[in-house]
Amino acid sequence: MKKILIVDDEKEITHLVKKFLEPEGFEVFTANSGPEALALLEAVTPDFIFLDLFMPGMSGWDVLKEIRKKLKHVPVAMLTVQPLYESIDREEVEDIVDYITKPFDRADLIETLKQVPGLFMEDKDAGGGHFEQKAGKEDS
Repeated sequence: MKKILIVDDEKEITHLVKKFLEPEGFEVFTANSGPEALALLEAVTPDFIFLDLFMPGMSGWDVLKEIRKKLKHVPVAMLTVQPLYESIDREEVEDIVDYITKPFDRADLIETLKQVPGLFMEDKDAGGGHFEQKAGKEDS
């Protein structure tokens, strides 16, 4: 089972992401602050991290810098309430898989996770097709 870590200071967001992803076969871990996430990472190595950009005390960028000291290749997507280009420089963008602007829905999360090879290999031939394209949605 693939492990996802969601880090957001809003408990409603971590609960929502967990509710969206657990039925898809992911084991979801949550943290509501940067220090809590870093402590959790001592015990758990996730396959993917969703990380809030703006958190009190320790920003998402500060958390990401600490994560990269130990987990250099774990994919990370940033969650943000403002367009990412307004708040970062080019070097920071190159260290993340994607960013998701709040509010988001289940499809936004799944599309971001689909960018990472291997996260859905277990479901490839399952027959249920959890990740099939929704009817009526055009390719981008």
